[in-house]
Amino acid sequence: MDKINILQIVGSMNNGGVESFVMSYYRQLHDRCKFTFLCFDDSKMIPKEEIESLGGEVIIVPHVKHLKAFNKELIKVFRENNFDIIHSHLNTLSVFPLRVAKKCHQKIRIAHSHSISSKKEIKRHIAKSILKLFSKKYSNVYFSCSELTGRYQFGDKTYDEGKVTVIKNAINLERFKYNIESRKRVRNALNFKEDDIVIGTIGRFVETKNQKYILEIAKENRNLKFLIVGNGPLQEEYESFIKENNLDNVYVIVPEIDVANYYSAFDTFILPSFYEGFPITSLEAQTSGLYIVYSSSVPKEGLITGYGEFIQIDEEGIKLWGEALNKKHERKPELIKVVKEKGYEISDAANELYQKYLDLIEEYK
Repeated sequence: MDKINILQIVGSMNNGGVESFVMSYYRQLHDRCKFTFLCFDDSKMIPKEEIESLGGEVIIVPHVKHLKAFNKELIKVFRENNFDIIHSHLNTLSVFPLRVAKKCHQKIRIAHSHSISSKKEIKRHIAKSILKLFSKKYSNVYFSCSELTGRYQFGDKTYDEGKVTVIKNAINLERFKYNIESRKRVRNALNFKEDDIVIGTIGRFVETKNQKYILEIAKENRNLKFLIVGNGPLQEEYESFIKENNLDNVYVIVPEIDVANYYSAFDTFILPSFYEGFPITSLEAQTSGLYIVYSSSVPKEGLITGYGEFIQIDEEGIKLWGEALNKKHERKPELIKVVKEKGYEISDAANELYQKYLDLIEEYK
């Protein structure tokens, strides 16, 4: 049959988790599907060359916060294309593109929940709480990355009735398995000693990821090395904090090599996020056999191997984090088998998503 033509509404592409999710699936499905990526005009890291090499397309539209201009461009996109499926990854903001999609008579409209919210981000929490009331108004198919995110956006009743499909945040397990050569290469480049305990994290420098808390922990644990890999709007603020506090045990790296290499260099993975849906980085870390120290705000279902712990993120918690991180945790490369058994190998998960797409086309034809 012809390729399934799918509009993937991804919003701002800045090398975050959602973009990584969609690209991972497209690498597996490009021979059976055409993905058109609808991106906001503030996107800074669109892998356009790779998307086009896979047969896909990129369309840039105004950010949804400029709603009138966004709606006008999106209507034009629907008029000029013939999509089989509209798949929106904007969480509670999906209400806006899916409203236009329904108006333009698009039959299959998927709202995909990748996240929740935190009361610590007051304005964003209030906005999400209001918008999620409309999550089912314009969508007719509900996806989520976990039970938690499904219940958050679509409600307990909808989830319990089996109306929400969980699409796993699957990855290429082979890419993230422990590699001794990568470990030596990265650690040697940073002049780490063999017996240095390296605490690492990977992610965008944004408030929700709470990397500032890592810096506070580093102040109290100068015997440890902290490797923070990523970039984002708060990078300058963090680097200033590091300089002001003479944190010569903290290394900020904007990755120029495949981020998978860094997991092998870490001894423990740290994730002090204010909230997460289902963190892909923790899945990658577990695939590499790392022990993980999470904030208690991260959903427990993310620790699929059971190899890690959860600690509160407040001033009192800093001592507990220090105690957990100072332990030399054994690396367990064999955990990759557990991750695969749980269904997180991307080739397997992609086949399941493709079948779901086929079922939807049959259902709505």
